[in-house]
Amino acid sequence: MTSKNGMDVFAPKGLLKMLILKITSQRPTTGVEIMQEVPRITDHAWSPSPGSVYYLLGEMEQAGLLIHVPTGESGIKRYVSSEKGKLSLDNFKLDAGKSLHKQIVMLRVLSDLTGNDSLSKAISHLAGKVTV
Repeated sequence: MTSKNGMDVFAPKGLLKMLILKITSQRPTTGVEIMQEVPRITDHAWSPSPGSVYYLLGEMEQAGLLIHVPTGESGIKRYVSSEKGKLSLDNFKLDAGKSLHKQIVMLRVLSDLTGNDSLSKAISHLAGKVTV
């Protein structure tokens, strides 16, 4: 993935899909609201493209992960997570825990390369707290 500033951002495969499921499990949501929420959630490290968001919304609705909720608003489509979508999100959370440790180790390696010893130590300490 690439952030707005052109820097590569590492994210697990399927992260946008899971963020969409998380957001839509909290309230009926539009594609525009998702595009506004993801940067907020990621401290503005990443802004998904409209093409990515709308493609996934259509794909996820067809797969039964999302339900289109009629709004009565012309041209506005809101989505909520289906039970299947909520189950998929729960399963992803379990897998994400396993991936988290690897990602923290890679952050430590990157901090080692920058020569930031205090950050490397803090990240190593954090890695020890993650259960795999």
